[in-house]
Amino acid sequence: MENLAEKVALLEKAVSDERKRLSSDRLDISFGELINLYKNNELIIRPEYQRLFRWSEAQKTALIESILLSIPIPPIFVAEDKNGVWELVDGLQRVSTFISFFGELKGSGWTIDYQEDIDRSGVEEEEEEEIDEENGEETGERKTINKWTLQEGGLVKSLKGFNIDNLPTNLKINLKRAVCRVEILRGESSTSMKYELFKRLNSGGSKLTPQEIRNAIYRGVNPRLNELLLKVSQSEVFKSLTQLSNGKLNELYDQELVLRFFAFYKNAENVNENMEKFLNYFMEKTVKNASFEYDVYESLIMRVLELIYKIEDNKIFRNERNLFVPAYFEGILIGVAQNIETYAENLELLKSKITQLKSDNDFKRYSGTASNSRSRIRNRLKRVDEIFQ
Repeated sequence: MENLAEKVALLEKAVSDERKRLSSDRLDISFGELINLYKNNELIIRPEYQRLFRWSEAQKTALIESILLSIPIPPIFVAEDKNGVWELVDGLQRVSTFISFFGELKGSGWTIDYQEDIDRSGVEEEEEEEIDEENGEETGERKTINKWTLQEGGLVKSLKGFNIDNLPTNLKINLKRAVCRVEILRGESSTSMKYELFKRLNSGGSKLTPQEIRNAIYRGVNPRLNELLLKVSQSEVFKSLTQLSNGKLNELYDQELVLRFFAFYKNAENVNENMEKFLNYFMEKTVKNASFEYDVYESLIMRVLELIYKIEDNKIFRNERNLFVPAYFEGILIGVAQNIETYAENLELLKSKITQLKSDNDFKRYSGTASNSRSRIRNRLKRVDEIFQ
């Protein structure tokens, strides 16, 4: 019995300790108030750091119709900074749709240029993961336009043709007075707890990816790393070498690839968690480190990418089935970066080393099933070091 009592006491203490690390709240506020918070820069929306999916006109109309008919919609999630400002974490499509309908959406971040996929049969996944079909996805420039016009609603067909300028006044007022649930993670919560909370709470049919959560949580401490990830991933040489699909770009997978390079560069021996946890740890540690050499890391990765680009092989990170293999990306970049002076002067040697890596049985074994586990990451990077040295 004493043993049970001790276990109960330990459990209660553990729960109490974890609750102290978390400060959350929820509010029901009107959509009109959301617009005012946004206009006063008290609600920040950063489309460049969140999923870049754009709703169709039918989906946007369905949201406005639902609000008019008092049909419940999912809550939005925000992270509060030390000044009390909210940054939107989940609910980008809903909030931007409503604000743009009223003509109040601001900034140029809503125009996103998508690159064409070279081969629709290729996907950006490790080999053991499911192939993600993206049939019929549009490419090219897309915009979220202010004061857009409603289409036929699923229930109210007569919505078609109305916009904010000709919508009856009573319906405009109803829209502004309609209530939205806001889940708030207060600023005093630990950053690791913020990540875990949003990982568990993010809702709807389009789950936030780990990189989207990292962007929302850690840039609140210091945005410089997020800005560097975005800058490198948007460079022409990066896009040309990776050729990621729209689906993976929307999930910010390109930014995660850059983060992997920064996290693993001369750091393999410190990998003591799986991929997701290790990247979280690295990002949190970096944004809190005032002496982190951002310029050095930027210069290094760009130099490595430009050197690899000289090989003139746009499938250098792909396997024989034309699937993008992230282990190739991080292995080749890390191998070159750690021996940059050697390969900068000998392109033919670099080509041979890349060929050797991609055909190496040990490297393949550590890049297969469960390749994101701690032991496989460390063994894979150790093999990279052996080959490129």
